[in-house]
Amino acid sequence: MRKSLTKKVSLFMAVAMTMITLTGCNTQIKVSYDVNASDYINLGEYKGITASVDTASIENNLIEKRIVSDRDTKTTYSEVTREAKEEDKVTVTFYGTIGGQQISGFSNESYSMVIGKDTFPIDGFVDALQGMKAGDTKVITLTVPDNFSDEPEYAGRKIVYDITMNKVEQPNVPMITDAYVQQNFNYNTVAEYRQSIKDEIQSTIDEQVNSAKKEAVLTKLQDRCEVISYPEDFMNTKSEELNKSISFYCTMQGKSVEEYCQDTYKMSFDEYVKKAVVQELIFQEIIRKENLSITEYDYKGDLESFAKDIGYTDKQSLVDKYGKDKIVKSMLIKRAQDIVMNNAIFE
Repeated sequence: MRKSLTKKVSLFMAVAMTMITLTGCNTQIKVSYDVNASDYINLGEYKGITASVDTASIENNLIEKRIVSDRDTKTTYSEVTREAKEEDKVTVTFYGTIGGQQISGFSNESYSMVIGKDTFPIDGFVDALQGMKAGDTKVITLTVPDNFSDEPEYAGRKIVYDITMNKVEQPNVPMITDAYVQQNFNYNTVAEYRQSIKDEIQSTIDEQVNSAKKEAVLTKLQDRCEVISYPEDFMNTKSEELNKSISFYCTMQGKSVEEYCQDTYKMSFDEYVKKAVVQELIFQEIIRKENLSITEYDYKGDLESFAKDIGYTDKQSLVDKYGKDKIVKSMLIKRAQDIVMNNAIFE
């Protein structure tokens, strides 16, 4: 009898502990925001947004880029005596002098590049090569970019280049014909070749189509939103955050933050910050209206896949970098986005 009672008590305790554990896991994680979104925006209708995306154009553009890339690898070059122009391959010798001293890192005795395709870290250098013939020399004065990271001690300095054109070669670009794909890619027709590329890059096509759909819907979502004013402190925080996040890409491309935003987003950096702030306020409002929440169970269960989706192979690295609070807010924004996208209508 005592043994039976002990078993029952033990079973009861186990069930009770399980219930306590489950209850703890299902506890909603409290989230607080720096600003009250409804003080700054009037949220428009966020369900049933109609948008159109030219999926065929996206697919064709990606396939054409791959065809051009493949063709470039099969392009040969023949030496010519005329002046260099766009798409020519040139080989030059150049010496860079800063403050009267020749700098080895800015000099090269046999440097080859294709004009119009390859880039050079100092603006104006490539332009100077056009119009030069083999044997021509030229001296030009340029400026090292302010964000030049390879040799930062010279950033912003004037540099004098002494350039000698060694060789100019014109491209022999193959035509995309059935014979071309038979010889180079083992397909019978251009149509078969294009289809093989489509099959190979289908995941990239899908990603870009989804990205275009998201951009189209979110643009319309912002158009439906009335902005009352911008929260100043939040704007400053977001500006610092975005400036830091895109600086890496600016440095890689040798551009200023302003140039990068104009080239990539077709807007100024200030406009980009305002758009990001309004978008975040919109999703805060949707989270409130839809009464969205994240439980401890959701957080732990979704963290690994969430980290993977944004490019982290290790979920702990994501937590270490951003912290739990910021990740939970991002998870909530993702759920709000899903509501908008799942209710959108695409034409």
